Amino acid sequence: MRFNVFQHVLAATTLPTCFATSGGLNVSLDDYGSFVGTTVNQTLTQQPLPAEVDAWLGIDYATQPIGKDRFALVTLTKSFSGTKNASQYGYTCVQDPETNAYPMDEACLNLNVYRPQGFNGTEKLPVLVWIHGGAFFSGSARSFDGASFVANSKEPLIVVTFNYRVNSLGFLPTPAFERLGLLNLGLLDQQLALQFVQKHISTFGGDAGRITIGGRSAGAHSVGIHLSHNYNKTSGPSPLFSQALLQSGSVTSRSFPNASYPLYQAQFSRYLDLIGCRGSANGTNEELLSCLRTAPIDAIQHASSLLFAESEYAITWPFQPTRGGPLLEQAGSISGKNGQFYHIPTITTNVPDEAKYYTPGDLLTNDDFLAYIHNLIPGLTAQDLSDLEQLYPDPANHTNSAYSNSPNSTQYNRVSAAVTDFMYVCPGQETAVRMSAAGVPVFKAVFATNNSFPTWRGIPHTSDTKYTWAETLQGGAKGVQYPQVGSLLHGYFADFVVSGNPNGKQSQDAPGWEKYVDGGKKKPGLQLRIEPFGNSRIEGDGIRRVQCEWWRDGDRAARLEK
Repeated sequence: MRFNVFQHVLAATTLPTCFATSGGLNVSLDDYGSFVGTTVNQTLTQQPLPAEVDAWLGIDYATQPIGKDRFALVTLTKSFSGTKNASQYGYTCVQDPETNAYPMDEACLNLNVYRPQGFNGTEKLPVLVWIHGGAFFSGSARSFDGASFVANSKEPLIVVTFNYRVNSLGFLPTPAFERLGLLNLGLLDQQLALQFVQKHISTFGGDAGRITIGGRSAGAHSVGIHLSHNYNKTSGPSPLFSQALLQSGSVTSRSFPNASYPLYQAQFSRYLDLIGCRGSANGTNEELLSCLRTAPIDAIQHASSLLFAESEYAITWPFQPTRGGPLLEQAGSISGKNGQFYHIPTITTNVPDEAKYYTPGDLLTNDDFLAYIHNLIPGLTAQDLSDLEQLYPDPANHTNSAYSNSPNSTQYNRVSAAVTDFMYVCPGQETAVRMSAAGVPVFKAVFATNNSFPTWRGIPHTSDTKYTWAETLQGGAKGVQYPQVGSLLHGYFADFVVSGNPNGKQSQDAPGWEKYVDGGKKKPGLQLRIEPFGNSRIEGDGIRRVQCEWWRDGDRAARLEK
């Protein structure tokens, strides 16, 4: 399958014109083959990097899920003879073209490796493997600028980015797929990419014993899922990674119901109608799978995009990881309660107004507020809804409500705060509290710095994205609003990748980031608050603490599908 010429032209205009293959960048991967890399001197937005970076781009890490292997488990790649050119990015996984300007194809399971130029191989380098976000619906390896992260680091390190199957091609929740063992294909792609890195990163100069997995949003949810998949309660690190970095996400950030969840069933039924497979719904599992594998990819792309668009207002997104499937065999809250997570150094961060990126601006009454929350979380009881009325006082009836003065509707600040707590702030706090209780080094931060969003939206989800890789520290129109904050955040993260501690050579002029040690309501753990103009500081993690303890309640977790 190939998409139309217009998409290819559009993608070509966004590609950096900075590649030059080099005979000195040959690598030979055991049981696979040889690749020749390239040199990168620009960011993905075509701004100059502070230093050139060696890169190997578009390397397949798995057999490709095409033809009869659509909706199939993939395996590590087979060996080949000769040398392949790794100087251009590979295809992005199929998704809504409105969210992606790069060439797309189902044969998209490829990765990119970035390394400081001139590396002499005398010492193995720490590695950051980044899992992209995008609500499990969109995104790609180029959602994170690995070259910029490497070029701006004062200490040498390697970054790996990769694609995994998204939307219905990677996360189709249906009992038929549960019976066929085909749930959570996108998560399994991620795991296979980590296995590929573990097997081959030493050839690129990386240290397989010092791998940090990181991600933002759905990427962070994914990191949380891998981090919490320690059902045997192994005392050491995962065999695939030794540190974790989660930006705006965790294993309990989203509701992850099982495949029989009524909403999933309704969405799947509509999906079959849209792709022309309704007639196979009552047949055997194999007949259904055959129809799914032979449906036109344009129909699948359209159906996935339409269903997601229809759910955006309510944030009841289709095509999410499914509890009971691989890597999520049990609820994340249970893994946390039982200590079934890898006890490894971890960073967890969020922004203050996460849900203002999503929540609607037309809710006017208390009934509107309750109906919206109940539709998002159908398992809430009448008592739960009554509790929420008290925890988030209605600004229409409480003059001192913290949610007064909404910019575009009476309930906007209120519903945004509740959804922010449900999806991001309180799950991040849960990660920190659980790890702190287990004696694990964990560092928590609030990124309270805007990046050109209008004032009424506060500091919403994605505000921290480009700051992560210090976008355009040398100036330029496509950078971040506060470049010095980009240097600060990147420095903390790079130090963490290098040593497991964010306080190192690259952040020595910044506030010391203390470990999170939770002492409950009377003595909450300390977190770093990152603000511009030199105002970054350490503070107590006490904001909306009562609300978070309500959302984190273990007995309530089942009703939240967490």
